[in-house]
Amino acid sequence: MSSTEKKATSTVTDRVITIRSPRRNEVACERCEFHGFLQLFNEIPLELAQIFLFRQRPVPKGESVFREGQPFHGVYAVKEGGVKSYLTTPQQSERILSFHLPGELLGLEAIRTTHYQSTAVALENTQVCWLPLNQLDLLGDRFPHFQEQLIHVLAIHLAKQQQQFILSARQSADERLAAFLLNLSERYARHGFGSDLFRLAMLRQDIANFLGISMETVSRTFKRFQSKRFLNVTGKHVRLLDVSALQEIAQYTLNAQQASPVRD
Repeated sequence: MSSTEKKATSTVTDRVITIRSPRRNEVACERCEFHGFLQLFNEIPLELAQIFLFRQRPVPKGESVFREGQPFHGVYAVKEGGVKSYLTTPQQSERILSFHLPGELLGLEAIRTTHYQSTAVALENTQVCWLPLNQLDLLGDRFPHFQEQLIHVLAIHLAKQQQQFILSARQSADERLAAFLLNLSERYARHGFGSDLFRLAMLRQDIANFLGISMETVSRTFKRFQSKRFLNVTGKHVRLLDVSALQEIAQYTLNAQQASPVRD
């Protein structure tokens, strides 16, 4: 058995999950936003922590993780693949709210409302992890520090979500698409992937829907950025060639601490 196939146990969360080495396109457990949650469970008795053991499950392309209005049954993290979340308009069309990359959470905001506020659908064959936080009432008031920390994690997650919401507030299509690509770059780097070469799991029409512009405009803008050598597109893969130019267009500054090399 090769070293990449061997199992390793997390020193922090070994009460909750056994970690194996990630495949090329899946997030490492320690770089996933679930990792902070798992540390919280070390604060409660083992018999209660066992109730919140999370499970992995595959979600085929086009199938839903959860649907708008469905009773809240837990929080998910994307292990591998990609997910989009959207609202259904009165005209029965989609209004895309966000895209979820490997290592990111979805459904967390439903803790406060008891029902999911959007529909989450796999953009490609996806693997998710599920944490059944719908049973938090079992903890009652016995572990106030746990609940305080959970609220803190929720606040951080919602702040990150808000960063996506403001991308479409920019004036021009160039600004919106440049900011969108830089935001993806920053998020991929945050979870241990390359910041200048990444895969777009979403369709051009999904990007257009999210940014509030037409699909034709998205395609033209990609071509213009490529002709100016700001980036290169090969199939679904995008390589950023001139990050400074994109930042100038988007008025978007990357967090330098999150830069990381491309992962082979």
